[in-house]
Amino acid sequence: MGHFRTVLGDVEADKIGITYTHEHVYCIPHTAKEDPTLAITNIESSIEELKSFKEAGGSALVEGTVIDYGRNPEKMAYASEKSGVHLIATTGYYLYNYHPEKLLKLDAEAIAEKFIQEIQQGMDKTGIRAGQIKCAVSLRYIHENEKKCLKAAAIAQQKTKAPIWIHHGGIMGVEILKFLEQSGADLSKVVLGHMDRNPDPYDYKRIAKMGSFLSIDNIARVYRYPIQTNVDMLGDLLEEGCLNQIVISGDFGRSNYFKSNGGGPGLTWILEYFLPRIQESLGLTEEEIRIMMEENPKKIYGCF
Repeated sequence: MGHFRTVLGDVEADKIGITYTHEHVYCIPHTAKEDPTLAITNIESSIEELKSFKEAGGSALVEGTVIDYGRNPEKMAYASEKSGVHLIATTGYYLYNYHPEKLLKLDAEAIAEKFIQEIQQGMDKTGIRAGQIKCAVSLRYIHENEKKCLKAAAIAQQKTKAPIWIHHGGIMGVEILKFLEQSGADLSKVVLGHMDRNPDPYDYKRIAKMGSFLSIDNIARVYRYPIQTNVDMLGDLLEEGCLNQIVISGDFGRSNYFKSNGGGPGLTWILEYFLPRIQESLGLTEEEIRIMMEENPKKIYGCF
């Protein structure tokens, strides 16, 4: 097994424990003008939240903020250094209506070169390297500019071995994976994010058979459905033999999701509440939990 590429340098994968595979520590998306909670800008509060995560048993977070979502590599490096939590940064672009105008003029090969540079040399001329590529796909279709970014991600993966993480609305998973595969991506190094936004057994079982990782990461968003829905989904996937394809995170991507900002449920919630619940409800062993929270992230991110 290789190394995780963190914001403080490459770290042997075997030295990293429990990992959340999709979170946000610092971001300023343009949509924060309409909804200020989408901006996470108090880095000291994020550090306090990260320290709580570490005290609860956490080791690493994949920071999913991309180029056009208000990313700041130096803030991430500072937060990692002060908290002691390993942070994996992200290159890539979000949904098409977030894309900078200059991106529209580039072809997939040129975009891929940007991804490769950020993984191998550093982001925003900082020397801080990204450890994954992220693309986003619209809710009900794949926009042409999003296809261009997916193709670029596949090209960059071939040259860097970096994993690809996909934001999607829950109903385009099969189409996304087919397009990535046709573009040359290794689906065993692809994480299909937000699978629980559409907890439809027919769909997520089809996706699992395609070989990618499945990210269960909207657990605490009870305005969508009860938490039991996530539990049932996990149970279904485990019955299908998908233990080695599941990763779990919270996507606590709002400032008011952090206890350190006076909100909740906080980064410790999965460790303190959700994992004990699925152990009890699904009869999982400590080893099965460890595989989802430690071994599967190592297979994805320990690629450098």
